Amino acid sequence: MVTWDLSLPSLCRAFEKYFKIGNILAHKDWEEADTLEMFKHHYNALTPENCMKPEYMSKAKGEYFFDNIDKHVDFAEKNGMDMIGHTFVWHAQSALWLNRNEDETPVTRAEARANMEAFIKEYAGRYSGKIHSWDVINEAFIDSGGEEPFKGSWRSYIRRETDNPRAVGHWFLAYANGADVAKGECGSDYVFDSFYFARKYDPKAILYYNDYNEEFDHKCTIIPQMVNEINEQWKKHPEYDGRMLIEGIGMQSHHNHQHTDIERIRRALEAFIKTGAKISITEMDFTFGSSAEPANPLSPENAAKQTEMYVELFKLYMEYSKHIERVSFWGTNDLKSWRSWGAPTFFDNDSQAKDVFHKVIALTK
Repeated sequence: MVTWDLSLPSLCRAFEKYFKIGNILAHKDWEEADTLEMFKHHYNALTPENCMKPEYMSKAKGEYFFDNIDKHVDFAEKNGMDMIGHTFVWHAQSALWLNRNEDETPVTRAEARANMEAFIKEYAGRYSGKIHSWDVINEAFIDSGGEEPFKGSWRSYIRRETDNPRAVGHWFLAYANGADVAKGECGSDYVFDSFYFARKYDPKAILYYNDYNEEFDHKCTIIPQMVNEINEQWKKHPEYDGRMLIEGIGMQSHHNHQHTDIERIRRALEAFIKTGAKISITEMDFTFGSSAEPANPLSPENAAKQTEMYVELFKLYMEYSKHIERVSFWGTNDLKSWRSWGAPTFFDNDSQAKDVFHKVIALTK
């Protein structure tokens, strides 16, 4: 078994003047002492890959599973890392009881709100003061099918009913079930409530909205619009505390060589910064090929292109570093990545540093 080379420069120390550097830990990583030592060497922010997602946290009303999360939180605390909570509200990987009946029909608006509060109270309350930031909502918006900016209100583009069962917006449907339209209520009201409950039960944590394809023009339009509107709504709330309610925007940054454009990412950064929110790169990877046509290991030509693109991305992040809290990768090496077919990380299948690692580190010298 090949082990990690801990004589390499530390990623987080190299970038300590700019932003935190994070990554994920998966379930099997806890069985590998050398992986945990590598993590302490390279990273100062930790996101669990799966155990904090709603379905792993609670599969039935009143039933919660904290052991795996406790392990992550303790590890982060002992090693001076920012602990990232991922996530409270998501259309995917969420238990039925939160917003649906046994027959998959939506519960009522009142039931959904009560369930959301109970879930976040139990979850955030347990870790209050120990989580640096929460990805409160993950991936609320539909994809556009193109790159044109959305028109009108962000509320029109929240996930809802769809033929794809994996993309149904169950929180929207539940909040719409019993909404008083005459009073201006609608399904998208769950957005405010989720951030409100997160603030209520973990008041010190920074609250993020997190999404993918965030650099494309449609999400560049609606994400800032949503952040601004929710924050204005919060200012009128009797419990307004002087802080923004949505304080951060998470750019997942799952990039592919066919679609990534540095100037488009720059425009997204500038659009998000205008909201006053902090920015984090939350789930970064950069692939070649596809699951149908794997490109791992990379050809010398693709490896050079990957290095060039990562270097350009980090130059951009360093340019905007006063607005960027963190850059987190989603996978410790190419083999462990959820997109392993595309060899997307700084470390190859054998955990050896690729040329991209050295070239990106060199930017800080």
